[in-house]
Amino acid sequence: MADPLPFKHKELAMNTSYFQYKGVWDMQDLYEFVASFFHKDKFKFYESKYIQKRPGPFGPETYYVWEAHRNVEEYYKFIIKLFLHTFDTQDVEVVMKDGSKKTFTKGRLWIQFRGNIEMDYDKRWEETAFYANLRNYYHSFVIKKKIEGIWWDHLYYKVFLRLQSLVKERLKMESEGFEHRDFAGVR
Repeated sequence: MADPLPFKHKELAMNTSYFQYKGVWDMQDLYEFVASFFHKDKFKFYESKYIQKRPGPFGPETYYVWEAHRNVEEYYKFIIKLFLHTFDTQDVEVVMKDGSKKTFTKGRLWIQFRGNIEMDYDKRWEETAFYANLRNYYHSFVIKKKIEGIWWDHLYYKVFLRLQSLVKERLKMESEGFEHRDFAGVR
């Protein structure tokens, strides 16, 4: 049986997106680009994990976990997590058009994008069971349309998909352009 209270929990998750890329990229540039993207949108950006493994059958592996948080209002906040997994990598020195040399990374990159909306992040409604049930009622009946129609759309179309398309453009993947650019209103 389906749950009659879909917003019983304190967060609403986005669809997880995955990208695979094989080629040459500038890891430092990608990191700075993602950090500046979140900084422009007033997110707090963290690199929560950096794990480097010894070379295995797929070459050296590196795991990056990046998180960004933004308190939108006093009741809800946006959370975006990026998980990058690089493997079979090697550093390649490239001569640029102006004659300078720059180090790029050659290998395979796997990126996972996750996002969610966390409601009641200050845990104001967690003191008693009565408050928790009142929160469930508030989510299911009072602000349900705001959650589904405004908050989720804003995070998904104006932040989540825009970041994905900009990362694709930065990596010079085949699908360039952000098709939902004008979908959810004025920029």
